[in-house]
Amino acid sequence: MKNMWDNVKMQLFYQWKANYFIILFLFVLVLCGFSSYAQYSALHQKEADFNRTMEMYKKDGITLKQALSEKLEVKKNGNSEEISNILKYDYYRVIAAKVALNPLNAPNQIFTSIAILFLPLIFGIYSSQLANYDFKYKTAKSQLLLNGYKNFFFSKLLSILLVAIATVFITIILSIGIQYVFNAIMGVQPNTSVNYLGELPLQVVYQILVLILFGVFFFILTTVVRSTLVSIVVLFVYMLLLPNLGGYDLKNLMLLTVSKIYNTSAATMDVVSGENTNILLGYAVILLLWGLLTVLAYRWDKNRMCPKL
Repeated sequence: MKNMWDNVKMQLFYQWKANYFIILFLFVLVLCGFSSYAQYSALHQKEADFNRTMEMYKKDGITLKQALSEKLEVKKNGNSEEISNILKYDYYRVIAAKVALNPLNAPNQIFTSIAILFLPLIFGIYSSQLANYDFKYKTAKSQLLLNGYKNFFFSKLLSILLVAIATVFITIILSIGIQYVFNAIMGVQPNTSVNYLGELPLQVVYQILVLILFGVFFFILTTVVRSTLVSIVVLFVYMLLLPNLGGYDLKNLMLLTVSKIYNTSAATMDVVSGENTNILLGYAVILLLWGLLTVLAYRWDKNRMCPKL
């Protein structure tokens, strides 16, 4: 076990020396900065919508106080909505947008916006690069001679898990810090409510799980095909071009989960609804399938790399 841990630390050292950590950090930094800007833009857009609606209601002789005293019903029809009281709806959207700009609410906001799409993309690419690292720099044979295939394979896999955990926590810290700086620079006075922290532990665990699932799969795929390019193409096709497959498709499970454990009232990205399925069973199937793929990839690549004489 100690030997395995030593190899994991060595893998992390290699990733540091190859500047993988710095590149990953810069990507997360850009995502957090863009998320803060998107929240700021969303507030102005919602304020503009509210002002237009307010003018329309004034022409009909309806005050904001009267509108707020009336019921608000929002009926969803697929990905469209039917709103019974638009002024009240727009008013609460402005309130939600101001709450979202509170730095302590920033982790919820980034995980309900660009991180849904881009963090899995970034981490899938990262894992693909890691899987192909020793073949790119022609150090695979020396690693096998020094440590054996088991350590060679699983030390990389374990390092991916550790980097996934670190990435989520770094994203949380950066999102809070950048939102605070952004508010100070732009003179934003956010609503002081902190409504989203109660679910943060569950959100953290879930986000780590998502990154691990993407990281492990594209590590395995790259290990098997020995091509970072193929893995990246598959990743982009799956995330950007392939439609939601429904059922136990990982994207479908993510779409269903987001609305349940995150507050999406001020999300800056419109996320389509997933097709209903048993979420817990779906993730159990995914985890079982990923475990099976890992075992198969390990045995197949071991026979390829270390054939029995």
